[in-house]
Amino acid sequence: MSEQFSGTHGPAEDDHIKRQDRNEILGHGEEWPDREESDVWPDPGVWAPEARFAGTPEGPNFQAIELRSELARHLDRTTFPVAREQLLRTLADRQAEQPVLDLVSALSPRATVDSVGELIRAVGLPVEERSP
Repeated sequence: MSEQFSGTHGPAEDDHIKRQDRNEILGHGEEWPDREESDVWPDPGVWAPEARFAGTPEGPNFQAIELRSELARHLDRTTFPVAREQLLRTLADRQAEQPVLDLVSALSPRATVDSVGELIRAVGLPVEERSP
């Protein structure tokens, strides 16, 4: 174990400073004003209105990201172009989870898609916009 030295004084002076700080803190511990007896009271602050955080949170939609990833993981370029029924069979054969199957099942029975990106837009998942 090594000791680190950061000041121009030694361990004895460090202990003295620690004791001095501790005594100062303990000495002021009883000085907190009583709310009823004092005009000086900390500002209570401004609280957010009720249900402020009830809306849609800003930031990434992790469920949509997960679904996009699952679609891309189970489908490759050789799958496309593909009709809805064949897409469902391919996903089932590749053991896609039920939320992915449910998402693709929502497509029109006559739907045909040419790429994973087109499929993601067709099922209504948000697409990430990349900045240049």
